[in-house]
Amino acid sequence: MGSQYRIAHKIASVPVTAGGFATVDIPRDYDYETIFMRVTGGLQVTGVATSVRAEAPCQVIQRAELIADGKNNIFSAPGWFAVLGSYDRKLIEYNARATTPPSGVAVATYQVEAIGTIDLMSPDSVRPKDSNFRSSGLSLFQLRLTFGQPGDAFVGGTVVFNNMFVEIFAQKLVELPDASGALSGPVALKKVSYQELAVVASNANQELRLPAGNRIKSVLVRTAGSVTADEPSTAILNNLTLQAGVDVRMNLSGANLRAKNNADYGQLQAGYYVADVTSKGWAGINLTDLWDVTGVAEPKLLMDVTGAANNKVQAVITEYIMA
Repeated sequence: MGSQYRIAHKIASVPVTAGGFATVDIPRDYDYETIFMRVTGGLQVTGVATSVRAEAPCQVIQRAELIADGKNNIFSAPGWFAVLGSYDRKLIEYNARATTPPSGVAVATYQVEAIGTIDLMSPDSVRPKDSNFRSSGLSLFQLRLTFGQPGDAFVGGTVVFNNMFVEIFAQKLVELPDASGALSGPVALKKVSYQELAVVASNANQELRLPAGNRIKSVLVRTAGSVTADEPSTAILNNLTLQAGVDVRMNLSGANLRAKNNADYGQLQAGYYVADVTSKGWAGINLTDLWDVTGVAEPKLLMDVTGAANNKVQAVITEYIMA
C-alpha cells in the first residue's frame, strides 16, 4: 500500500439570500473526508422577537445536498443535522462549540455562527477512511444549499440578514500508489438521506419506510412541535423500533433511547434521538456491524407518537453501499 497525507483548503464563500439557493462546484481530485460549512454573519432584529429558537442559527441552511455526476445524491439533510446532529464526531462529549446563537431578542444586530460538517468518512469507525469519497473519476461534483428566512432563528419578531455568508472548505486524503502503481480504495460509499412526516394525530404504530438494498447504520430522529411549531420537543416520541419483518434491531422507549444516547455520546439537543445499530459507546464502530437490508423488502422505523396540529417527525438515515 502506498503512503497518504491530508490536505485542507477553502472552496468558496457564498452569500446567503433569504429563501434562496446556491450551487457550488466542488473540485474533483482526491478522496474527500469532510466538507465543512461555516455560517457566519449578522441577524438584524428590527422588530422585537419573543425568543431565540433552540437550534439557532442552524436555520440559515434549510438543506444541504451533495450530488455527484448531477444525479447521485450522496448527502441530503437539513442544516440542524450537519451542525448539531454529528453525534459520530463525539463533539457533544467534548463540549465543542457548534453554534453561536443570537444573544438576545431586542432590536439589534447579533453576530452568529454555525459549524456544519458533511462527513463522507466514518469518524467513529475503526478505519474512518473506509468510506472516503473518491472524486477523481467524476464529471461533476456539486454542493447545493437551500437557505431559510432570517426570522427562522427566532419565535416572532422581524429580522433581516446582515452580511451573512457560508464559508465552504474541505479536508481530503491524498492516496499515493505503492511500488507496483496500485492505489488502495474506499470499501464503502456513505449515503445520507432525509424524510419528514406530519404527526397530526397520536399513533402507536406510526410507520416510516427506510431505504432497502444497502446497509443501514443509523436513523437520527428529530421530533418537533408540541408547543411551538418546528421547535424540537421530547413530548412526541414515546417508543421507537427498527425492524424488517421478524428482524428487530432496536426497540426502546423515547426516554431510554435518550438515556442510551447520553451514555454513548453526551447530552444531545432535546428532541433528537439516535438509533444507531453499530454504537458501542467510545469504542470505534465496525462496518461489519451495519444492518444488512440488501435482501429485505421493507425495513421500517415504527414509532409510538403523540400527535398535535404542529407536530412532525424528521428522520435522517445513514446507510452504506459496499464496494
